[in-house]
Amino acid sequence: MKELYFSELDSTNTYLKEHYEELEDMCFVRADYQSAGKGRNSRKWTADRNSNLTFSLLIKNEEVIRRYKALSVLSAYSVLEVLKDYGINDLMIKWPNDVYVSVNKICGILLESVVRERIECLIIGIGINVNQVEFNDSYFTKPTSMKLCLNKYIDLNELKDRIYKQLSENIEALLLEHDFYEEIRAFDYLKDKKAEAYLDGNKEEVEIIGIANDYSLEVKTKDGIRKIESGEITFHQGVYQ
Repeated sequence: MKELYFSELDSTNTYLKEHYEELEDMCFVRADYQSAGKGRNSRKWTADRNSNLTFSLLIKNEEVIRRYKALSVLSAYSVLEVLKDYGINDLMIKWPNDVYVSVNKICGILLESVVRERIECLIIGIGINVNQVEFNDSYFTKPTSMKLCLNKYIDLNELKDRIYKQLSENIEALLLEHDFYEEIRAFDYLKDKKAEAYLDGNKEEVEIIGIANDYSLEVKTKDGIRKIESGEITFHQGVYQ
């Protein structure tokens, strides 16, 4: 594993976007603190210094890049597998890439790309709430942490190594044409729920069928059933039964 460690960065994703050309495939960049961390839809990601695990993984392998549609959900599933091994229960994946414990968010993932004439690289940014126990900011979804779930301190270096190992193994399996769909669908947080969502610039109520076998999200709208790609839908004020 090629790992770069920083006590502080503005964003590990931004660092990789600026330096990817000189770095090798599967390079892992970790920071104790990100001053400008971000999540999906430009939401700010904040984390206590030295309490949580924030890192980004660089993907330059062209065969993996071709499978980009699966990577967000697969990254969430990889994190979920490790958290499950630690003894955390009620784990779910909120499509496309958040990990929940019951209704509380414990991990957020941001998949970005650098595109010139083609996709030069993919960057998987992952933030896991680990030892933080107080969350004082305003959040779209109430957070939780590993320490709150398990009532014990978690070693960040050990967790980091386990996450990287699981991600690497799952990406290798993906290249060998392993289909994770049946495994992932068992943890589908949105399946069979209703929600108010922004879709095609309009707000409407949708019924969520669930994660499809191509890792898109299948929803029932006023115009019928359709498959949604990441970035095409935004949920308004959460999800309800």
